Amino acid sequence: MKKYMIVFSLIVIIAALGFYRYEKAENLKKCVPVLMYHNIYDGNIPPNKSGVLITPRNFEKQISYLKSNGYETITVEDLYDFMKYGKMLPKKPILITFDDGYLGNYTYAYPLFKRIGYKGVINVIVKNVPSPTNKVVTPYPHFDWIEAKEMSSSGVMEIESHTYDSHKYAKSGNHDIPMLSGPIDINGKLETMDEYRKRITDDLSKAKEEIERNLGKEVIALAYPYGVGSDTSKDVAASLGYKVIFTMEEGVNLYKGDTYAVKRITVKNTDTGEDIVKKIERYEGK
Repeated sequence: MKKYMIVFSLIVIIAALGFYRYEKAENLKKCVPVLMYHNIYDGNIPPNKSGVLITPRNFEKQISYLKSNGYETITVEDLYDFMKYGKMLPKKPILITFDDGYLGNYTYAYPLFKRIGYKGVINVIVKNVPSPTNKVVTPYPHFDWIEAKEMSSSGVMEIESHTYDSHKYAKSGNHDIPMLSGPIDINGKLETMDEYRKRITDDLSKAKEEIERNLGKEVIALAYPYGVGSDTSKDVAASLGYKVIFTMEEGVNLYKGDTYAVKRITVKNTDTGEDIVKKIERYEGK
């Protein structure tokens, strides 16, 4: 009897290992969509702002559709571990990001995610986070460090970097370029590559340090302003401990893909939940 029990146990173990290998192989075929939002705004939205401003009603309908269709949110660390090491993910994983750090993220997205069990990532322009010593005037208000701490501590919203103060275009010879993407004119003179590297190192390190000091959490992700960086900005970010960089290239992300060039899908106010799923499926089919 003992002999048969041993044989039976071995058969069970072998079958389990076979199923695990199958499940692992299926996991590595996954395409992980990362959605890009900006501000959830309760007001009139001009057509040219449809990719930046989304009404709370439309936002909730989009997210509810994703939830009802089986999409499960993951974290930045989950995405990194999948792309780098093949970490097991839910059947229909999705990462939802918000750029800039608008108050609408705190007012509308955070309570909705908290209620339905979703998670998100907010990439903040650190210079625009208001505080008693930093009075910020912008067209749309940003949440403060107290609100950021609440969201971060809850585990619902990760707070990551969108630079300290480089979310701008600047002169570079005869062109205007995003500030992280290359040398710019300083006092009428084009930066050297060393000066460029130092400038963006100072900015990205300050952003990381400020978030970590205020929230007590490690910053591992950077969203490029306007989705544009360079080999130099990638090297600098990596040297500072950033493990993921979000771009604005449309698409989905694969196992062994470049974690410093994460693709995202722009969500517009005019999109329905069904539209978002169709975009995901279209990119997955490529």
